[in-house]
Amino acid sequence: MIEKRDFDVLDYLLIISKWKKVLLLILILSAVTSYFTIYFFIPVRYDATALILPSEQDQTSVMGSLLKSFSNLPVSIPGLKSSKSDIYKTIMFSRTMIEKLIDRFELAKEYKSKTFVDLLEDVTSDISAEDTKEGAYEIKIRASSPQKAADMTNFIIKELNEMLIKLNIQKSKDNRIFLEKRYDEVKRNLKNSEDSLTHYQKSSGIMLAEEQTIASIETYTKMEAELASKQSELAVLQKIYGDESPQAKNTAIAVNEYKNKLDMLKKGQGNSDLIMSLKNLPANAMTYVRLFRDVEIYNKMLEFIIPLYEQVRYEEQKNVPILQIVDYAKAPDKKAYPKRMLITTIIVFVVFCLSIFMIILREIFINSDNPKVINLRKSLKFKG
Repeated sequence: MIEKRDFDVLDYLLIISKWKKVLLLILILSAVTSYFTIYFFIPVRYDATALILPSEQDQTSVMGSLLKSFSNLPVSIPGLKSSKSDIYKTIMFSRTMIEKLIDRFELAKEYKSKTFVDLLEDVTSDISAEDTKEGAYEIKIRASSPQKAADMTNFIIKELNEMLIKLNIQKSKDNRIFLEKRYDEVKRNLKNSEDSLTHYQKSSGIMLAEEQTIASIETYTKMEAELASKQSELAVLQKIYGDESPQAKNTAIAVNEYKNKLDMLKKGQGNSDLIMSLKNLPANAMTYVRLFRDVEIYNKMLEFIIPLYEQVRYEEQKNVPILQIVDYAKAPDKKAYPKRMLITTIIVFVVFCLSIFMIILREIFINSDNPKVINLRKSLKFKG
């Protein structure tokens, strides 16, 4: 029997040695019990993985055309890059997509969730999607069988692709309607401007002004036309992407830069000897400038709108796969969950530590000479 004194490390080792058979038995029983409990009561789950690449369709889209036009801006604008993986994830984890997955594979019978909201959350928790270091996009789904996991993953890819096509077609249709109205409006304004210029030339007899006036006219006209073109770009971007989008904000910066430069020329600031400020041009030349400028402006606007209009008309008719699929999901040959040996090891370790703690606590309680502990033993009639 251990002497009644303060316990040290050797005392603890003696206690463990004394109870080694019991501890060994607990170790074996906890290992066997936990392993077979996991084996029989925790369903096996399998992970299937598919790998896709972000679509490069943007390069021929309306946005691609707009970005190309930025090369002529008087200010430097960094390249813009949208995250397609965020779009994919939004669609994949949408309520519509999860409901389709539940209906297609009858997951309500498998998950047995209390409410439909719980079912949505449970199914969603078994789906993961993330970017890889190599720039690809990985989709992984956990299911009750290898083939079901693969089928569900490939179903998600198929539905994701169809949804992207549908959204692109709808977006192109909306853009086409907007650009169509803008195109008709610009054509009408161009015709009116050409008619006004022709009428003024006939009534005034002025075809071209002097060389200095011509140079000034061309400079102001070019600047005005470029400004109108950028303003048209800004209107299109604000309609398609919103006023607060990075694209619209960057284009607004360029428009302001053009306005500032044009105002400086009009005031005679920073102009060369060849170019006069507008206040120095003759009245007739001024009228000619304005009419000629309007024609050039609407021509520039048409040059910008027509390619976009034709592009969205083409995209509206497209119904081809968008996703670039590197690897379709295949039925896995190994389970992903549960990790029986790992879980069993953790449980056995915890049980073993608790057993040692309880045994040491018992020995301390029995052998303690503390009066309070002695009285507690007597009141409990604890014999040890």
